[in-house]
Amino acid sequence: MSILPVHKLFVSSPEGWNAFARIQPSAIKLFVLLVVPFSLIPPLMLEYAGQHLGAALFPDTTGQAWSIAALFFLIAELASVPFMAWAIKSVANSKGIDSNYHDAFMLAAVAPVPLWLSSLVLFSDQIILIMAMVALGVVGSVVLIFRGAGSILKIGEELVAFDIAYTVTALGLVVWVMLVMLGLVPALA
Repeated sequence: MSILPVHKLFVSSPEGWNAFARIQPSAIKLFVLLVVPFSLIPPLMLEYAGQHLGAALFPDTTGQAWSIAALFFLIAELASVPFMAWAIKSVANSKGIDSNYHDAFMLAAVAPVPLWLSSLVLFSDQIILIMAMVALGVVGSVVLIFRGAGSILKIGEELVAFDIAYTVTALGLVVWVMLVMLGLVPALA
């Protein structure tokens, strides 16, 4: 499976999502080839930023505290993808859509890619730039959820797809805020 077509999912018509759905990679393959590599970026960037920007902004916080926070962030991040897949499947089923876990996992694995990539901005020490890129990452994830819900979950009615995407997005944002707070624990302690 190539991850290069993922960027096309932002702007393409449903055919891009349908092509992604036709690939039918297993959940394990998606997890190993997409989720794990991309989810390593934020903890590594948290570690880097903690040692550089964090040391300047929070001088009383040790480097070890940032390392532990990065490790817990990674664990929570990896656990959040299967959790979100379960949530997507549950929300779809509650709306009368017969979805399976594999399709929900595909959407849950692709949706956070912009968030993972937005953490690369932590190379910068400009707080405004960091906040802007993180906001852009959130918007990108929301776009992927809204574009992918109908195609991946095979929902015919646009209003039902919107309702599911809205609910999943709200839950995803709650999970994301919890992850961000976990990453900031050393600064808040």
